[in-house]
Amino acid sequence: MHEIFVPARITHLLTIESQEIRAVELTVPEVYEINGVSYSVRDAMWPGTAFLARPMGYRTRKLRRRMYTRSNCSMTAPYVLQTIINHTHEEKADTSIWWQTSEVEDWMRKGIPLDVRLEWDDAHTGLHIYENTKICKPSNLRLEPDGEWEHMRIVAIGFSTGLTPFLSYVRYMAAHDFGKSTGEGVRFTLIVSVRHPGQLMFHEELLEVERLFPQHFRYHPVLTRVWPDDWKYSTGRLFRVGATASGEPVVDLGPLRQVVPDLQGVHLRFCGNKEACHQLEMGLRQAGITPLSFRSEVW
Repeated sequence: MHEIFVPARITHLLTIESQEIRAVELTVPEVYEINGVSYSVRDAMWPGTAFLARPMGYRTRKLRRRMYTRSNCSMTAPYVLQTIINHTHEEKADTSIWWQTSEVEDWMRKGIPLDVRLEWDDAHTGLHIYENTKICKPSNLRLEPDGEWEHMRIVAIGFSTGLTPFLSYVRYMAAHDFGKSTGEGVRFTLIVSVRHPGQLMFHEELLEVERLFPQHFRYHPVLTRVWPDDWKYSTGRLFRVGATASGEPVVDLGPLRQVVPDLQGVHLRFCGNKEACHQLEMGLRQAGITPLSFRSEVW
């Protein structure tokens, strides 16, 4: 079936670190016309899922298909797709470079649209924003359905822009009072690891959510390279790789376990680079720790 793309406007850009990290906001129309017929567009994206867009490639100067995990939620910000994009610094990096340039700012000023994919609903009478997955799997971070997440104890670890899906969790959970209406409510710990204070994303917002929901949400930012003298959270790596006398790799989860001592009693979630995820999994195996569940997204 032919794919449907709607022209979305770039409505906000927030540079978190120049040429490195930028939060992007795209707004899609609520109605879209196909073959002379207007169809309502529904935004029902679930926390932890990604939308498909076609940004420009910096090197290729061609439109490229890219998935972007949403960092806000449809419940509180319908039709406004927020994500956080970093410069990957890989040899073939293309769109990740483009998003950090002044050309994106020019597109926003001039109202140049950027395509976002839509899908037909089941009845083929309306459209909704495409999302990358409909079910929870070990290889994705789609939040569990209503009625499940409210009864879970979740620990989420985000490396740099790996914060993105978990920020969507936080905003959705906060809009539902962290599930308090269903009983005890969710207990959610968010650990975010970045290199220096300038890379902390939506830091004040997360501190405020923690202040409002202290029984349900814990925010723990980690700085790995540079930190102020009065920093009260963790510093350095959350897990460290060493080696035995025979050269076998050994992963020390000590720093992580200082933040969360009982990893066996949680649903563990991870978003970050592939190597770090591999180290975390190795460390869990070596320590004989089996979380209640483990799901991850890596790049």
